[in-house]
Amino acid sequence: MADRLAELAGHLRQDARIAGSHLLLTVLGGSIYLPPTVRKLIYRRAGAPVESPPGFGFRFAGRPANLRVGPDVYFNQRVFIEAVGPVVIGSGCAFGMEVMVVTSHHELGTDGRWSIEATGRGVTIGDRVWVGARAMILPGAVVEDDVVIAAGAVVTGRCRSGGVYAGVPARRIRELVPAQAPPRA
Repeated sequence: MADRLAELAGHLRQDARIAGSHLLLTVLGGSIYLPPTVRKLIYRRAGAPVESPPGFGFRFAGRPANLRVGPDVYFNQRVFIEAVGPVVIGSGCAFGMEVMVVTSHHELGTDGRWSIEATGRGVTIGDRVWVGARAMILPGAVVEDDVVIAAGAVVTGRCRSGGVYAGVPARRIRELVPAQAPPRA
C-alpha cells in the first residue's frame, strides 16, 4: 500500500509540473494578450535561449532549455513545438499556421512492441527556412539553410539547401534559384 501511495504521489508531482509548465509556456507564452517582448521574456526566464518571440496560440511541450530560436523568426498562429530533444531554429525563418515540430520518439522492438518511454531525437532547422501551414517536422529531421517546406508536408529526414520540399514524406520537388547580388554601379 505504501508503495502504491508513493507511486501516486510521484504521478501527482509530475502532473503538477506539466500543468505549471503548460500554464507558463503555452497559456501565457502564447497569449494574444501579451506583447511579443513579454512572451519572449517568459521563454528566456524558463531557460529557453530564444531571440524571437513565439506567436499567438503558440503551444509548447518538453524542456525549455531544449528550444533555441535565432533572430528574426516568425511564428504564425498555433505553432506547436515539442522539445523532448533539442530543437534548434536558425535566423530569418517563418512558420505557417499550425506547424508541428516533434522530437519524441518511441523505439520499436523486434517483437513489434513500442517502448512507452519516449526518447528525444533533435530537430535542426537552418537559416531562412519557410515552413508552410500544417507541415510536420518529425524527430531527427534536419532542414538546411534556404529551404521551403510546402504546406502539409511531413519531413522525416534531411532537406538539403536550396530546394522546395513537399509531400508525405517530403521530397525535393524544385530547386530554388540563389539570390543574385545587385549589379554594381
